[in-house]
Amino acid sequence: MGSDASVLRSDGTMDVKNKSRLAEDVKKITFAASKLKISTKRRDKPQKSQRTESIAEPKQPVDTREEVRPHIATNPVVDRSSVESPAEAVVRAAPARAEKKWTLTDLLHCLGTYVQEQCSDLDSPPTPNDIAMWVRCADRALQLNGWTINSFLMESHIVFTYLLLTQAFERFTLKTLVDVKEVVLMCLYVSYTYNANEISYPLRPFLVKQDKSTFWDKCTTLSLGASTQMLKLNRESTYYADVLATLKTAVSV
Repeated sequence: MGSDASVLRSDGTMDVKNKSRLAEDVKKITFAASKLKISTKRRDKPQKSQRTESIAEPKQPVDTREEVRPHIATNPVVDRSSVESPAEAVVRAAPARAEKKWTLTDLLHCLGTYVQEQCSDLDSPPTPNDIAMWVRCADRALQLNGWTINSFLMESHIVFTYLLLTQAFERFTLKTLVDVKEVVLMCLYVSYTYNANEISYPLRPFLVKQDKSTFWDKCTTLSLGASTQMLKLNRESTYYADVLATLKTAVSV
């Protein structure tokens, strides 16, 4: 304080020399203070950046667990039941056998063979060709007389006629070849009236004996007795398939 006081004059003012020295000291002090402040900022910057990095990127925890690998059996157990044998492989690789296509002639031959077997007790049973000829002649006569345009003979109608024949052989006694022909044409006539387009058909192509009354009685008896089977044949495809399969077994064509 003594040195500071000596700077002042007796009137309380400062001379020019002392004033300039004081200003120079203030500059030095200000420069030193600013330099110290800059060096302090430089030291603080890396710490802030390190702190920011530590906050932005936290360290990931290290997984110390061991990787679990599935156990693979060295000798796997094989199900022998699922292994295909060489014989089975050959059978499977073989082409499927084509199913026989049955023609109208084949089915008529089966129908005739069935009738022949049912009439084996007769002295002169009809042949399958005889049965096929009787059926074809009646159908042809209706076409020539204008009762039908197309032939009635097809698989479904032959199966229907076969069904009626199985019922007729159970109800009627056949002693001669004429009796057999009468029953065959009677079953064909009932099949026509039941399945064909017209309500009724002339009797002449189907009448063997000239007794119309007896023919009508037999037709009525057959229709009433086989009505359940006839309806079932037209309604159930499974039953139709069974009857058709039975007809085909009558003979190996």
